[in-house]
Amino acid sequence: MSMKLLFIVNPIAGNGSTLRALPSIEEYCRQSNIEYSILKTEYKGHATQLANEAAASLNFDGIVAVGGDGTVMEVANGLAGSPIPLGILPLGTGNDMAKALSIPIDLNKALSIIINGRTKSIDTVSYGSKHFFNVASVGFDAEIVRDIIKMKRWVSGKAAYYISALLKIFTYKDKYVYLEIDGNKYETYILLLAIANGTHYGGGMCVNPNGSINDGYIDIILVKPVPRYQFLYLFPKFIKGQHLDLPYVTTFRCKSIGISSNDNLPVNGDGDIITTTPVQFSISDKPILVYY
Repeated sequence: MSMKLLFIVNPIAGNGSTLRALPSIEEYCRQSNIEYSILKTEYKGHATQLANEAAASLNFDGIVAVGGDGTVMEVANGLAGSPIPLGILPLGTGNDMAKALSIPIDLNKALSIIINGRTKSIDTVSYGSKHFFNVASVGFDAEIVRDIIKMKRWVSGKAAYYISALLKIFTYKDKYVYLEIDGNKYETYILLLAIANGTHYGGGMCVNPNGSINDGYIDIILVKPVPRYQFLYLFPKFIKGQHLDLPYVTTFRCKSIGISSNDNLPVNGDGDIITTTPVQFSISDKPILVYY
């Protein structure tokens, strides 16, 4: 019996790279004797709805997110707790979820991983009734993500990230947060706070080099405020995953974390602003199956 896949495509991800890839995806499926359907998203949150409906129908062996981290997060939210595996074709700008799962950027190689059918269960992190899967954050980088969203009309991709980061160095004000980590309370000023399930975020920064996406824990990386001139030293360290031994970096491993502040701070999750503080994150009882 041949495999049957549903491809959920974000037509605006990766500056149109998803639409350009569709003929190659269809040709690969035909040559591999794969039955397939393709649905395109039409609005924010649509991919979650489409994945949820498809999983409930039990008509597909696997559901594939075609796009960037935002598309993957939406599709995965529709599949959390479902027996239907998630496939990823990383055609966005950052593709950090694919990096966490060692899924290649090359389209045919990524398709072959799905066709081979090998799956594993990965952790999901809940907040309210929703989930994120890779990395969430509060502070410096969350404000960058918020500003990029505003900037997308004029500039996109990694250029938007670097422009926003450069501007933020001069305008960012350190945040005071109240934390409850597995019942233990802390309060501190932060430059940034990363809540990590995976390893990479921000288009390739290795924020959690020792992380595992299926170990049953959340990794917390807390960076205390540093003088502005040290940003140029810190940034390359973050990209390479060499920051954990710096004196102003503290790490925790936990099952849950509550974050609050005097202001409603934006919270980045898998490359999008998903909520504001106060927020509670916990390892979910709804893991997800992924092709890898």
